[in-house]
Amino acid sequence: MKNKIAVLLATWFGTGLIPPIILKGMAGTYGSLFSIPFVWAVLWLSGNISSWIYQIFIFAIYFVGVWSVPIAERILGEQTDWKGKTKTRDQNQIVIDETLGMLVTCFALSFLDHFSILQLIIGFGFFRLFDIVKLWPTKYFDRMKTADGVMLDDVMAGVYALACLQITTLIFNL
Repeated sequence: MKNKIAVLLATWFGTGLIPPIILKGMAGTYGSLFSIPFVWAVLWLSGNISSWIYQIFIFAIYFVGVWSVPIAERILGEQTDWKGKTKTRDQNQIVIDETLGMLVTCFALSFLDHFSILQLIIGFGFFRLFDIVKLWPTKYFDRMKTADGVMLDDVMAGVYALACLQITTLIFNL
């Protein structure tokens, strides 16, 4: 039962297991996209209570990821990614780190009285960009061979996306 729960969470309720429709290697995009309703709900909840609630969710998802990723890596086993590379860790199907990255990306929105779906979509775009590009130190964490590395590379991509989302929000008065 523990293994099934870990795989379910690590694949973000199976979204990382969705076969690519258009492009190969879309599991991270699916994971990020299907995280938007969760991020929206956490933003709504924290806006009605406190931004501390949002921070608690960030830490909770981080720790759930650190717990579930090694179990899911073992259960999923060796997988071939869209580049043809065989992976035994941080397989493409593991996308809970994308959920964490989306939470980090939208963190500043938890301090606002209101937020828009447009801000979430823009945040999604910035997060996907920085998750793919992997600027320093994102790439450093991506090369780690631990569950912390799996989670932290998306935290860093989320930090870059957070900054860009904030600048965009200010410039365009979203």
